Amino acid sequence: MRAPRRDGSSGLGEYVVNVTSMDYAPGVANIEGKATAITVLTPVRRGGPILLWIVFWAGRNLAFTLKKLEVLSFIHYARWTLIKRFPDGDEGDGQRPNHTYLFFESNFNGTWDQYIDAFSEVVALRMKAIWGTSIGFPGPLPVEPFKRYIRSNEYVANHYWSAYPGHTTTEIVSAGRVEAALAEFRRTSADLDPDAFSAAYASFLTKVQRDL
Repeated sequence: MRAPRRDGSSGLGEYVVNVTSMDYAPGVANIEGKATAITVLTPVRRGGPILLWIVFWAGRNLAFTLKKLEVLSFIHYARWTLIKRFPDGDEGDGQRPNHTYLFFESNFNGTWDQYIDAFSEVVALRMKAIWGTSIGFPGPLPVEPFKRYIRSNEYVANHYWSAYPGHTTTEIVSAGRVEAALAEFRRTSADLDPDAFSAAYASFLTKVQRDL
């Protein structure tokens, strides 16, 4: 099967312009400042799409399944999509491979190894439930075979852009909380006398100290 191509009508993702083979300097094309992109495409076993729809439904509707993912604050987002047809840029039905493909895209802060390590250690059962439907998946643990599997199915983004390349997700979220708290402090402290203002300012700093 030839490598799928992404054009304006494909709907395979917003930051992947063209998908090519994995013959690039690792970590260069997929990095913008502190942000890194990852794109993985794996063939799904027969019957796998049904199991994946169940997993996806649980992820969207059962809040407790997301608890462990919440600790991975360095992840901007992670998205899995089932693909049955690859648009070829021409009119017609496009390319229909023999298998449904699982398309994974994510953005994160830190190194590639740290990202895969975190997925493998923190949400091993989720990774097994999702990629366990893909052909050749070795399991999330031990992590080295899992890394080799991801690398062998990873594709480079020819164009990758980040709105805030100099900041991590945690920093951006923290800055938003500080900005909101500061706006509230300005509103409530405008008419305070010096002593009351000093006490209110100390309370404000206590409130936001973890985000500074």
